[in-house]
Amino acid sequence: MKILGLIFVFLSMILSLANIFSVKITGAIIGVSVKSSLITIFTLVFLFLGIFFLGNLERKVDNLVKAAAIAGSIGIVAAPAYNIRKDKLKKRAEENIEINEEAKVVSPYMTTQGRFERTYRWDKILDEMEDKYELPRGILKGLAMRESYGDPLRLNAIGDGGAGLFMFQPRTAKAYGLKVHGTSDRSSADKAHGIELKELVKKYNYDYGELAVIDERFHVRKSAEAAAKYLRDDFKRYGSWDKALSAYNQGKPAPNASETKHVKSVRYYQKYYNERDKKDHKYSTQKTNTKSKAKRQRKR
Repeated sequence: MKILGLIFVFLSMILSLANIFSVKITGAIIGVSVKSSLITIFTLVFLFLGIFFLGNLERKVDNLVKAAAIAGSIGIVAAPAYNIRKDKLKKRAEENIEINEEAKVVSPYMTTQGRFERTYRWDKILDEMEDKYELPRGILKGLAMRESYGDPLRLNAIGDGGAGLFMFQPRTAKAYGLKVHGTSDRSSADKAHGIELKELVKKYNYDYGELAVIDERFHVRKSAEAAAKYLRDDFKRYGSWDKALSAYNQGKPAPNASETKHVKSVRYYQKYYNERDKKDHKYSTQKTNTKSKAKRQRKR
């Protein structure tokens, strides 16, 4: 009987260790995940059985009470540890949202005005990146309006693995220093990765704080800087902003880059953004550096 008891205790220890390493917190707790919950239940069952077979009859009740107390202590320690870790991850991303509090999103999602309103939430960041990398005024904003409707948590509509404000594919995102969820290293369509991303955003209920840490394509500032660098590099490579926009969309610029749907759309949204930004007092942009602004206007 004692041998059987030792076997059960040993099994409970193995399961407990497996749970600790799989959940990455100090102990198991029912409810963290299905896998963790099942392992926790079996751990407690084996622990109780082990104590039952090891103990004398008159001590069995006391031992079971002690085991229950130990199990409860594990749960009490594990739950706060898990929540603290979760809160830290969320706080790290939320500190960098830098949303424009004046921007109000009231227009329908698919409309040009709706795209503008959502993109304008990130006006300060996008202004900064256009200045820093000497991009034409509004081009980064027009690109965001075209690619994601100004929605940093948007996934590509056809599920090809593109994600975020600027619809980066995994390989390109990694090349520009962004952390990417999963193992995909494609620069073109990756349906499997697209499915993986859909499951990810559903799992975290479209929580920006969580998702921006897990996959930096969802991080507004980091993805905006990556997109600005990408456009700047393509401009240097091809000598034209229209060709740079075309290359951003399809890898290499189209022969008639200025006439493509993508480039025309970005230019239209760029113009719309700049006009609204200038004329409407509700959307008065922050003043940019005069020298940088002049450089951008010369390059248009």
